[in-house]
Amino acid sequence: MTWDILGKSGRGERPTQQGDGTTAQEKYRTAFQQCTFLWNSLPEACPVVEPDPPTSSKESVWAAKLEHGVVCSYYDLFLRCCIKFALANDGAMPTDECFPCEYDCDCADISIGYTTQQMAVDEEQNLTVVGAVAGCTYTWAIGSGGGELSAATGTSTIYTAPSTNAGCANNPTITLSVGGSQCDSLGVAINAYAGAVIAVTKCTDRICPNPCDLLYGKRGSCWRHFYCSGGDVSAFLSFGCECMGDPGVRSPFDATCAEGIYNFGYNDRRTEAMITAGCCPEQLL
Repeated sequence: MTWDILGKSGRGERPTQQGDGTTAQEKYRTAFQQCTFLWNSLPEACPVVEPDPPTSSKESVWAAKLEHGVVCSYYDLFLRCCIKFALANDGAMPTDECFPCEYDCDCADISIGYTTQQMAVDEEQNLTVVGAVAGCTYTWAIGSGGGELSAATGTSTIYTAPSTNAGCANNPTITLSVGGSQCDSLGVAINAYAGAVIAVTKCTDRICPNPCDLLYGKRGSCWRHFYCSGGDVSAFLSFGCECMGDPGVRSPFDATCAEGIYNFGYNDRRTEAMITAGCCPEQLL
């Protein structure tokens, strides 16, 4: 048999249905188009370092398809999620809302474990990763200030304070990161001043504890003094309270923490000479 013509029959042919569509269809068509572009831009595999903002990948969508046993293609699976997100968020595209890359090495529940935020010059303390996950690489760094770390990576490191700290310029901020993301930071005060001089006064407002005073609503204040080393002054001088005055009015005799003399909270009482010499209490971090 001889075939004179090879081609497609015209039976059932109809005009193309493509076009701009109706106004009601516009948001769906726009979402479909943008989600297609997004799919094409996804990396094949999850990046080694978690990006900011986070993302999905074709690999993570495929893994979700296998995990849930869906029949449709993983392209269709992603587009369904993406279009639903766009319609619910005024056309915005998802970042990691549709089958995101998962990272065991992230900052979730990760923090710096430390002994104190007050150190003397040349002193050492051990720092640890609280909540560390096995197999993850944690990175330590001194973001600002001075001193040294015994290790730049690992679940622990030893911080050695600098030998000098004029003007408190060497107070360090130590950072802990994983996967390119900073998880936590720790400020430490390094004191180099040896004198037993009051450096900080903390004032707090209070209602007087005496039952009669409570009845009449008298108010006063309490204060506490600290040395350059961050420690309390002796018990006799360190803490005090004043509760005199008319009901509901602060005491006129409350000279230690009265308004205009000291503010409530930590008050810096150091002289310029003390600061230059390295008087650096942790209360002023």
